[in-house]
Amino acid sequence: MPGSPIPPQPPVAPKRKLGTWAIVGIVVGAVVLLCCGVSAIGAIVGGGSEPNPAPSASKQAAVAPAVAATTASAAPTTAAPSAAPTTSEPAPPPAPTTVTMPNLVGMNAAVAEEKLKQLGITNVRFGSQDELDTWVVLPENWTVTKQSAKKGSKVDVDELIVLTCTKQR
Repeated sequence: MPGSPIPPQPPVAPKRKLGTWAIVGIVVGAVVLLCCGVSAIGAIVGGGSEPNPAPSASKQAAVAPAVAATTASAAPTTAAPSAAPTTSEPAPPPAPTTVTMPNLVGMNAAVAEEKLKQLGITNVRFGSQDELDTWVVLPENWTVTKQSAKKGSKVDVDELIVLTCTKQR
């Protein structure tokens, strides 16, 4: 209704800011809870890293005569030598130490790197021939223009291979 007074509103409480110490307390509490949770899970799973404690000297002294008596009364036996276990699978051939270098010029740099990894070459570095783009960050965006080892040459699998690239436009 026009002319009726607006009912009074309850006062709005000012917003309180968390103090620095409150934030530090929350963070420390979260870290403590996280550590306790990890420790509890480790104890349940049995992943403790401490070895079993060694028996005390008095326990060892009490056990030693009993063990000596038991071993003295047992008759010595000779065990037949066991045959070495045979496997039906032949051993894999040794990995080659040299491979033939393929022609990678004109290839996408990421594809060229994958091809080298399939051959066993893992020490691959990329260089840029572009003046403005000097770092090869994503090989997927680059094309190989030169390779440090000539195609068809024999290279060691641990040899450094440098692929010079240009950015795809």
